[in-house]
Amino acid sequence: MMKQLFTRLRVITLFSFLYSAFLHAQVVTDERMFSFEESKIPDYITGVNSQLSISDTHYKDGKHSLKWVFEPGGVLELKKDLKFEKKDPTGKDLYLSAFIIWVYNEEPQDATIEFEFLKDGKKCTSFPFGINFSGWRAAWVCYERDMQGTPEEGMNEFRIVAPNEKGSLFIDHLITATKVDARQQTADLQVPFVNAGTNNHWLVVYKHSLLQPDIELTPVSEAQKKEMKLLEKRFRDMNYTKGKVSDKEIQTIRKKYDFYQITYKNGKVSGVPIFMVRASEAYERIIPNWDKDMLTKMGVEMRAYFDLMKRIAVAYNNSTANPEVQNEMKEKFLAMYDHITDQGVTYGSCWGNIHHYGYSVRGLYLAYFLMKDVLREAGKLQEAERTLRWYAITNEVYPKPEGNGIDMDSFNTQTTGRIASILMMEDTPEKLQYLRSFSRWIDYGCRPAPGLAGSFKVDGAAFHHRNLYPAYAVGGLDGATNMIYLLNRTEFAVSELAHETVRNVLLAMRFYCNKLNFPLALSGRHPDGKGKLVPMHYAMMAMAGTPDGKAEFDEEMAAAYLRLVSGASSDGQEPEYMPKVSNAQEKKIVKRLVEKGFRPEPDPQGNLALGYGCASVQRRSNWSAVARGHSRYLWAAEHYLGRNLYGRYFAHGSLQILTAAQGQTVTPATSGWQQEGFDWNRIPGVTSIHLPLEQLKAKVMNVDRFSGMEEMLYSDEAFAGGLSQQKENGNFGMKLHEHDKYNGTHRARKSFHFIGETIVCLGSDIENANAEYPTETTIFQLAVTDKAGHDYWKGYQGEGELWMDHLGTGYYVPVTARFEKKFPQHSRMQDTGKETKGDWVSLVVDHGKAPKGGSYEYAVLPQTSTATLQAFAKKPAYKVLQQDRNAHIVQSLSDNIYSYVLFETPQALLPGGLLQRTDTSCLVMIRKESPEKMLLTVSQPDLALYRGASDEAFDKDGKRVERSIYSRPWIDNESGEIPVTVTLKGQWNIKETPFCKVLSVDKKQTVLRFTCKDGASLEVMLEKR
Repeated sequence: MMKQLFTRLRVITLFSFLYSAFLHAQVVTDERMFSFEESKIPDYITGVNSQLSISDTHYKDGKHSLKWVFEPGGVLELKKDLKFEKKDPTGKDLYLSAFIIWVYNEEPQDATIEFEFLKDGKKCTSFPFGINFSGWRAAWVCYERDMQGTPEEGMNEFRIVAPNEKGSLFIDHLITATKVDARQQTADLQVPFVNAGTNNHWLVVYKHSLLQPDIELTPVSEAQKKEMKLLEKRFRDMNYTKGKVSDKEIQTIRKKYDFYQITYKNGKVSGVPIFMVRASEAYERIIPNWDKDMLTKMGVEMRAYFDLMKRIAVAYNNSTANPEVQNEMKEKFLAMYDHITDQGVTYGSCWGNIHHYGYSVRGLYLAYFLMKDVLREAGKLQEAERTLRWYAITNEVYPKPEGNGIDMDSFNTQTTGRIASILMMEDTPEKLQYLRSFSRWIDYGCRPAPGLAGSFKVDGAAFHHRNLYPAYAVGGLDGATNMIYLLNRTEFAVSELAHETVRNVLLAMRFYCNKLNFPLALSGRHPDGKGKLVPMHYAMMAMAGTPDGKAEFDEEMAAAYLRLVSGASSDGQEPEYMPKVSNAQEKKIVKRLVEKGFRPEPDPQGNLALGYGCASVQRRSNWSAVARGHSRYLWAAEHYLGRNLYGRYFAHGSLQILTAAQGQTVTPATSGWQQEGFDWNRIPGVTSIHLPLEQLKAKVMNVDRFSGMEEMLYSDEAFAGGLSQQKENGNFGMKLHEHDKYNGTHRARKSFHFIGETIVCLGSDIENANAEYPTETTIFQLAVTDKAGHDYWKGYQGEGELWMDHLGTGYYVPVTARFEKKFPQHSRMQDTGKETKGDWVSLVVDHGKAPKGGSYEYAVLPQTSTATLQAFAKKPAYKVLQQDRNAHIVQSLSDNIYSYVLFETPQALLPGGLLQRTDTSCLVMIRKESPEKMLLTVSQPDLALYRGASDEAFDKDGKRVERSIYSRPWIDNESGEIPVTVTLKGQWNIKETPFCKVLSVDKKQTVLRFTCKDGASLEVMLEKR
């Protein structure tokens, strides 16, 4: 039952006394909302061939509802201004007026009632509502899209027309009209016509429940029955660990259970009404200062309810030695089952608005599965199975997938539900059919997906919201790795390709994370330093065996797990999106792997380039350097209302150094980062206009019908990405062009050259028209948090070209740079905007206001010494051969490496003597093994999801218009092939490959053609003839 003490013009502090008060009042009071809490029925509500009364038998808002007893053809009438508003004719406001209602039925009838909406007695529009159900059901129906007829402003009456038979219904939480986000209304068995055009994976519950299998039914063999039992045991062991239930746990369960006030009266269950979190969106345009999480804060959101059901299920299974407690847990579980089923969490029901419901019902699947025997004994198993299959949309596994990949949310929120709903079944041919279909669905879902589609990429990137997104990936990988383990070494095991793809994603993640933490530039809308990978994923893959199925354990995954889990412990600060893992289970697996002879891997070393992440990573010792950019394919930052308010620049060519003293675990804190006092303008590596925070703050809008309130801006440049040579060294380059929404004149050419333990950073052609604020390139910005740090910087004087920070990273800066020490420095929190402060030091290159042709050069040497840095400055280990808008070319004198970032097609012979020209922009690295032998690596960072000019739309002033990535027609295209012709000085032998062909060879030059795609690095060994 929802609570509220809001009026349209005044808001009382929302949750100050909710806990006790909300059980006795409705959540929202408004002239367009009816919850029937008064003892008398309003005069404007009447009935024909009907009896109307206020009832406390069933209620969804407050403690009462309107009971309508009808004769055949009876009518319930409400005569009052319905407050209908037409859609915004300008198209700026995409919300639509919706009619919202909850209906309770005690006795299902194979019939429909009709809702009619009138103006001065003339019927304008209507819709039918099926009543073949028992319990509560909801409908959110948009007047202008979902109803029959044409709605009119000024409608002042609505009717509910009964079928041609008598019956009774209860009406509650009725909103005559309110503007809602038009993307989210959901069809179900009662209103199958709602939002019929949507293909959103959350909203197709009804549509996909109709899908039929293409795999034939076959008898179940004894061997298959054994495998079904094995799967059930594995699944149970994955989600439940036998243990003792404490008295404290039982008392906690009792207290939480009592909150819901579940009672039975005349065989009918009642209790505190339960909602899905998105139900609050009904009030978005009603309540001032609306809070989308209001129902969660009130304790009536279903996630907590299902978490308690799971807790009770675990306590029941752990109470075999105490029959009295076990019976109590069984009774409590069945009462909660009856109540939530009565509340409408059951087959056929979608609560009006169900988007993102998967996060709320995860506990449902495991709770029901763990109580399979209890539900069978109570005669409720078949009903529970249907409920799970409905919300898990299990029938989606029936058709053969049309292509590779599935949405990360499906891995995160639906895999567990789907397999639970299948394993709940008896061992029938239908169960076998489902298992075969499920195995195929998981298999295709794990394979490399095309374009920007979810979830996993050929290069190891993990995608959601059309970009590399570890914060979503950790949830998705929970589903993927669990299912690969669950199905391994059975007839239902996934293919080698699927297994290998997920394995590569995990190997990449443990490379770009250090030790566990996501780099800030890969943190999506959560730049708070809290996001981490999940070691348990590596454990599951270790126990799933090798992709080819030949070995029982995967040695590389086992070694990775043992390194990652070592010293890892929950500090209670994990973000909500992080999967929860049992420490006992982690220790159990560690013991098993160590007994099998596996040992932790050393810290990963080398270089990784993620074309689908526009990111490059260099690792040596325990440090890592992470470069990040953006392009016309991959957005720069994701901003929501109240999420990542100031992180616009994270992918504007950033370079984060993650480091720690030897023997210390690397974290953001050991790397000199905290949120308090962080200047969001000064992201290391970035070239940006240093704005006041109010100007830097994202101006989040709903820009089209494909997206919500969010901002994800793109460049119009295709050239951005990295090259990796033998996974040892590499480079990264990007044409930076900021979006016109903010500073569309801001451009730069930026590159990073990762060679051994040195990163050479170059910039050129820096320009913009902002004459009010300075443009800077940030070399470092570091938090000073302890006495040693403060002592270090006290009176610190840089030596011109040489700078050494308090964390042991050295900087060679042969250009003019400015050092700043701000004790304290003031800033704001990324989510709330609350003021913060901290002590910080910064080193920046100041390009001035409205720069033209600006540039910079510096080298970063992590974990170096003062002596080594001084020696480096006297004799730099690199030489810049070219630094302009056409190319950044660096020669490593110590490693015999030439690193080329070619922004434009060369128009003249290139410096360096080896690579003479290419026929297009590209990345190249050459390592001279000897005078007679060299390694050539080529990459085309353009993902080529489409060719030609950027697909930007422009306003009347020629400015790029903000558009959602989801609106672009090319987002699921395969990466196209781009031929790159390379001309080398001299006569070389090469072994041709599918991606590299010899076009011509003579004494003067060798011409090769590389066929590039996916931003991949392609390499060949050359030998002198």
